[in-house]
Amino acid sequence: MSGSIWKQPLESLYDGLAAPKSAPAAVTASAVSARFGLALLIKVLEVTIRRKAFSGDPAQFNAMIETARAESAKLAQAADDDTNAGPERRQSEIPTLAARAAEAGLAQCAKARPFITGPIAADLEAAVLLLDAARRAIIVCVESNARGK
Repeated sequence: MSGSIWKQPLESLYDGLAAPKSAPAAVTASAVSARFGLALLIKVLEVTIRRKAFSGDPAQFNAMIETARAESAKLAQAADDDTNAGPERRQSEIPTLAARAAEAGLAQCAKARPFITGPIAADLEAAVLLLDAARRAIIVCVESNARGK
C-alpha cells in the first residue's frame, strides 16, 4: 500500500491487512479503529451540543471536539506512517504515538460521559470500546516488538 490509506477505498485496506506481508498490520488496523472511535465521540458531542435541552458549557464541548479532532489527525498519520515507514519507526515510535492518541480519546470520552444521555449514549460507549481495544492492541504490538529486538 503506497500513499495515504485514507485516500483508498476501505476494501483496499482490508485487502492489505489480509495480505501476507509485514504492513499494514495490527497497528494500522488499531489506529484506524481508534480513529473511528473518535469519529463517534465527535458525533456524540456535536449532536449533544445542538440539542435544545443542552445545559452544558458550549466552550467545554467545543474544546473536547477540537481535542478529539487533533487526536484523530494523529491516528490518521500513525496509520499512514505504519503502512509506509521503515521498520525502525514501526517498532515503537509510531505505535506509541497511536496508543497515546487513543488514550487521549478515552480521556475525552470520560469527560463527556456525564453529559451524554438518551440513545446516543450507546455511540459514546461504542467509542470507548473501540478506543480501548485499539489502545490495548497497540500496546501488545509494542511489547512484542520490544521482545523481538
